Amino acid sequence: MGQSFNGYIHSDFSGIIGAQFQPANLAGSPYKYDISLVNANYFLTNNIAYIKSTETNRGFVRYLNDGQRFLHSNITLGGISGMATLRGDESIGFTYRMRAHGSAIDFSPEFITQMGRFTQPQFLNSQATNQSGKFATALWREYGLTYAKILKDDGFHRWKAGATFKLINPRGSAFLDIQDISYSTDNSGNTDLTNAELAFGYSANLNSFEQFDGTEKLDRLPDLIGNHFGFDFGLVYERVTFWEASKDENGTNRNRDIDYEFKLSASITDVGKMKFQYGSASTQSIGLLGNVNAENLDTLFSGIASFRGVADSLATVAQTSSLNGEYTVSLPTTLNLGYDYNFGNDFYLGAFARIDLTSLSKADYRLNYQHSLTISPRWEKEKKAIYAPLYINQQGAFHLGLAARYGAFTLGTQSLGSLLSSEPNTGSFFFSINISQLKANAKKPYCFGPSRGTSMTNTKRTPIYKRKKWIFF
Repeated sequence: MGQSFNGYIHSDFSGIIGAQFQPANLAGSPYKYDISLVNANYFLTNNIAYIKSTETNRGFVRYLNDGQRFLHSNITLGGISGMATLRGDESIGFTYRMRAHGSAIDFSPEFITQMGRFTQPQFLNSQATNQSGKFATALWREYGLTYAKILKDDGFHRWKAGATFKLINPRGSAFLDIQDISYSTDNSGNTDLTNAELAFGYSANLNSFEQFDGTEKLDRLPDLIGNHFGFDFGLVYERVTFWEASKDENGTNRNRDIDYEFKLSASITDVGKMKFQYGSASTQSIGLLGNVNAENLDTLFSGIASFRGVADSLATVAQTSSLNGEYTVSLPTTLNLGYDYNFGNDFYLGAFARIDLTSLSKADYRLNYQHSLTISPRWEKEKKAIYAPLYINQQGAFHLGLAARYGAFTLGTQSLGSLLSSEPNTGSFFFSINISQLKANAKKPYCFGPSRGTSMTNTKRTPIYKRKKWIFF
């Protein structure tokens, strides 16, 4: 995915992790098997605020520039997952993950900038109309079962297809949907609301926590809510070419793990949606109460630490009602398109586009990835690799990533600038610990010792297609 394990996930060497982006990649995988013992991904980017440090404290500072505001975050923690190549041209995989995803889409800049500080001098004597924006977040557990197969391989053209069936267990969600907020602020900091049409809320399994409508501390995972289903599917075309076997440092022929000249891929991931019951403090406003006087909105909403508190305060100035029944939240459905070129000397260069498809979903609220493009140069050789992806999204946010793989360990960041900047607006990190076995150059013991009459074992690197079943391998 463009914002998950960026750079690494686009490679065939990513094994079971790469199935998240393109399930068809498991067919003809360079691995006999690949098992991820644990993996994690964290990525957050926005143009709402950045982190600023001073001699006395460290906190968030909101931007004052114009332009629609966005926020995107995704966090993934994966348990034991794995894939295996079967006989013939088939592969299977299993994935277990916990996922948290949040996305704010096109927030009007005035409201998101001034909220909570209407009385500051730079916002006096100002007016804002038709302020809008949507935000949704959700947490869920996910099991995935992947099947992939080579459909055709004539030695020059290779077609592969794959699909992942997902079992989704939600753990909670929250949302904010602002249709229209309009207001003006005088020179004393009092704000005259002229319209307030919005809805906000959360899933009913969060009612008991103090941040929502209860008294319990949020020190445990919320309860699971039923079973839902989702799926991914993908198609890959590879133009196979002949590469002469190179030699390693010992002079042994080293057969290539990746034998395509270039690859074209397309997949649709995270098709599906989750269903929730509205929480008891979920509220909608359809307009203002009559004869509402201008007042200090900073005071009206100060000190509030729960959804219930926001609902009660809003009811003093607006016509509000509780939201009841069920609502749906989309999975972050995307179309992923890719082109990858193999230079033949362990260097690769790929271009991968991610296109948000959640606008086609009939869900009430949407989780989404922004439209984005990733350029992914990388160097990969068996158990070693370096990745340097360049990522840009539809809002113009640009990130240079850096990652490395050595043996069982992969470690990287989607945004190197988030680690180097003194005022970052992005945070990112990912890692995976894998146990795997490559097919083409697997180390195999031969039961033929040297001519000294001993039973010593000689180790060679032998292509899988040259092994003989009738010898003691």
